Amino acid sequence: MAKITTLTSKGQVTIPKEIRDELGLRTHDKIRFVIEDGEGRFKKAYPSLVEVVGSIPAIDVPMEEWDEIIQDDVAQRYAEETW
Repeated sequence: MAKITTLTSKGQVTIPKEIRDELGLRTHDKIRFVIEDGEGRFKKAYPSLVEVVGSIPAIDVPMEEWDEIIQDDVAQRYAEETW
C-alpha cells in the first residue's frame, strides 16, 4: 500500500487513515522511525519495561526474577531495532 502526504513547515505529516488502520495506530501511540539504506521506515513503538513498570503503583517481584524480565525486554528491543 502506498499513499502520498505532505510535509508541513513544522516537519509534520498526517498518516493516512488506511495506513493507521493497517498498523493499528491510535491517538497518542508512539512511532519508531528508522533510516536504513537511504530509506525511511516507521512502525508502532511499544512501551519499554521502564515505562510499563513505572506505570504500576506497586509491584511485588522477587529480585531474582528481574534479571529474566530485563533480558526479555532487551531481546525484544534488539529484535525491533534489527527487524
